[in-house]
Amino acid sequence: MGWRRAAVTAATAALACPALLVAGSMLRTHVVGQRARGQADVEGDVGVIFGAQVIGNEPGPVLRSRLDHAVDLYRAGRVRRLGMAGGVPVTSEGPAGGDDEVPAMVAYALRAGVPRESIVEIRPGQNTREQVSSTQRVVADEAGERVVAVSSSYHLARIRDEARRRGFDVAVTAPRASPDTASLRLYLAHLLTDALAGIWYALPPRVAERVDTSAGSFRHLGLLAMTGDIPWRDALRARPTASSR
Repeated sequence: MGWRRAAVTAATAALACPALLVAGSMLRTHVVGQRARGQADVEGDVGVIFGAQVIGNEPGPVLRSRLDHAVDLYRAGRVRRLGMAGGVPVTSEGPAGGDDEVPAMVAYALRAGVPRESIVEIRPGQNTREQVSSTQRVVADEAGERVVAVSSSYHLARIRDEARRRGFDVAVTAPRASPDTASLRLYLAHLLTDALAGIWYALPPRVAERVDTSAGSFRHLGLLAMTGDIPWRDALRARPTASSR
């Protein structure tokens, strides 16, 4: 009986530890985001908007909410410039391939009255880690400017943590309202996904970088399945196979 009890205790601990880790990450992600939600008293040199879905060359609803919040900060004098983070490298022959939301973000800011000289393009940025790295290179290191990261509330803890790992600090702020947090189901799905991503990013880079986190990856499609936008079978098709590793 003793070995059985020990086995049950060990199995329980093995299951409980990851669950507690995820729960703690979700709580921290939630707290950071809620404190930054609608916060308009942040100040910096560049407000960097982290890219999201573009539909037909126009920012999707989530990206529009981020852009509108950043434009409000600019108009209030809280930031001097706006940075559009995302997309792919651009060569003399044009974009290097893949989705590039930066032109849609720039066009939207211009229509909102932001002068072109007050807009900086920050590429490449097909996932959060790449966007933070490009922000460091283009804004924090090269220009020595203070960064205000603008994104959805559940996304901010991961952005801030990744920036700190790279040796620079960012202020964070989120729109007060956004379509991706409009319902409890949507918010919890995003919160869980970003909390898991935050844990993964905290692992050694050699480990974390082995997982594809670009648009179209299983992580992003899994989120769409949790929110009911696509069937789970479609998300599972994106799982890496032995031949693709």
